[in-house]
Amino acid sequence: MQLQELVYTSLSDIHADPDDVKDILTASEKNNKRLEITGLLLYDGERYIQILEGDPNKVDDLFGKIKADSRHVEIELLHKGPITGRSFQNWRMAYEALPLGLLDELAENMAVFSMELDGKPLDAGESFGSRLNGMFMDAIAAE
Repeated sequence: MQLQELVYTSLSDIHADPDDVKDILTASEKNNKRLEITGLLLYDGERYIQILEGDPNKVDDLFGKIKADSRHVEIELLHKGPITGRSFQNWRMAYEALPLGLLDELAENMAVFSMELDGKPLDAGESFGSRLNGMFMDAIAAE
């Protein structure tokens, strides 16, 4: 099966409800299992960065729904491309809450790295997911 990784960033709506992230995670768990999509959601109180992995058509369809979701504004696609393996095969949607403002610089760095790739498939150990999964696991281990 061909796999695609899609990474985007968005800002939470100015009228965001504190339960929005919980609602997003609940819907992700339900829908992603059915669609065989895995990934990671990072949130710092203002900005989301999300990685989606799975069948290219299903990932693209899901991203279309996310773009139509009023909880996300200023959506920016950071990276989209083929991958040789999943980084989050055991998680329908891993989640990590981060300190305010931390994701701004990360989003910029990810966009620059994506431009340098020139569309070549990323091995599981090289993907955005793999890199963020390592950071995520380090954060869990530190708690």
